[in-house]
Amino acid sequence: MPPTRSSKKPSSSTDKIKVGQSFVNPSDLDGLRWAWKHKHLVIFLGAGVSIPYGIPSWKDLVLELLFEQVEHTRRLGNIWPHYRRALASWMTDYFDYSPLVLARMVERDARKRAKKKGIQQPIDGEQIFLEKLRTQLYAHCKVPTGKRTTLQAVADLIKRSKDNVRGVVSFNFDGLLEEELARHKIPTMSIFDENRQHSNSFRIIHPHGFVPRQGDIKRGHLVFTENDYHRLIETVFHWGLSEIVSELRHNTVLFVGLSMSDPSLRRLLDATRNSDIPPHWQLQLRHQVRDHEKGEAITDVANRARHWGEILGDDEQKDPPQLAEALNAVLHQADTYDRAIFEAMGVKTIWLESFDDIPLLLDKIPKAPKKKS
Repeated sequence: MPPTRSSKKPSSSTDKIKVGQSFVNPSDLDGLRWAWKHKHLVIFLGAGVSIPYGIPSWKDLVLELLFEQVEHTRRLGNIWPHYRRALASWMTDYFDYSPLVLARMVERDARKRAKKKGIQQPIDGEQIFLEKLRTQLYAHCKVPTGKRTTLQAVADLIKRSKDNVRGVVSFNFDGLLEEELARHKIPTMSIFDENRQHSNSFRIIHPHGFVPRQGDIKRGHLVFTENDYHRLIETVFHWGLSEIVSELRHNTVLFVGLSMSDPSLRRLLDATRNSDIPPHWQLQLRHQVRDHEKGEAITDVANRARHWGEILGDDEQKDPPQLAEALNAVLHQADTYDRAIFEAMGVKTIWLESFDDIPLLLDKIPKAPKKKS
């Protein structure tokens, strides 16, 4: 269990600290600084930190493999490539196919086609599938230029911290953090199975598996398909879950680039909460509707209101300015709902106005917290 901190009254808006376009409660920043100072800070990373490099999200990775598979189908093989992609993505969205289910089918098809070709491959084309997975994962990967990324800020924080950041848990397959730290000449140890090596290198845990740009990939270490996910949650002492539970119980976790929608992670948060004061933090963008989408959103709300008005016998209609105001109120309410839900699981939310503010906030962590009066 992380050492306890005394609770503080919430800061007023005038007391908040400006971080880029955002305003952050000093108590939240002090909590992260406290954990950093006492060497109890662990960072959990999600897909949001890798996407700016051109790494696809898990769903998009599955779709990329699906697009390639569709090329070999009798019904769709002769359609132009851009229409094959459009039809495959439409089918997935329209029929609400789970990426977990699609991933199972994509791997099965890759193995079957390898077998039909008569190619001698271990375990029915397993290596062909893994190489296709690696190819699609890094197909468009490059270091962004023009502005500093969240992943670069995480690497900078680790470099400045020496051993104040205990480690990183990355739910991503890629090795981008390892590559960023290599640029800083920081040795790393990638952990993706139950085997352990004694090392002073910085620990990066990949509980869902690791797919480096080069080197061997072990299929049994990847959580990619529906069957893999079932195996993960049904194995009581799965090494990855044990690592996550240990970090949640004994340290302060900062969640970066995670949607927090993974039911397994939410279950573990509930199971490991052992304090009335939420011991962890997440960085999240405020709920928002982009300016160019507001008109469409208002029209959608108006149509839904007419539908419910017919059912409830109420024909009163709001004008567009009133609907815009109501839409803003709903967005604020969504922030409130999320904050309350995650606090119940032991995670406080630091709301940000822009993704560009994440590196700026990370830069503020290596500093002594304010002394309590």
